[in-house]
Amino acid sequence: MTATYDLPPANRRIAFATQVVPAAAYAGVIFYGGLIRMGELPEVGFVATDKLLHALVFGGLALLLARALHWSKPSGSATKKLVVGGLGALLMGLLLELCQAFVPYRSADPWDWVADSVGAGLAVGVAFLLVLWLPRRADG
Repeated sequence: MTATYDLPPANRRIAFATQVVPAAAYAGVIFYGGLIRMGELPEVGFVATDKLLHALVFGGLALLLARALHWSKPSGSATKKLVVGGLGALLMGLLLELCQAFVPYRSADPWDWVADSVGAGLAVGVAFLLVLWLPRRADG
């Protein structure tokens, strides 16, 4: 595999735009959505829609952070990148809840952070299993 820094400058910019920018934009959208005024989400049967949404969103964030880390450290292990991505999502979830505590029309809910953590953990766990079970491709 060619190291990211061995690429020509134009290709490095494209790689940055496709690997790192999506994670930063996704995190920005999460914070924007988490700090604007909005109504309550409807509950669907036995599923707590709000908590499910938290888990899905922060699971996606964990994977995007791991992908961005892969761009910056292509030689590191996939396991470490997934763990760091998951921890990054946990910290961002905690930061969002702390920010919501200071916004008058939002409320900080520790259960939201638990849902964020569960989602990040599940996403990282599934990705880790895929990394272990999928056959490795031989480098060209």
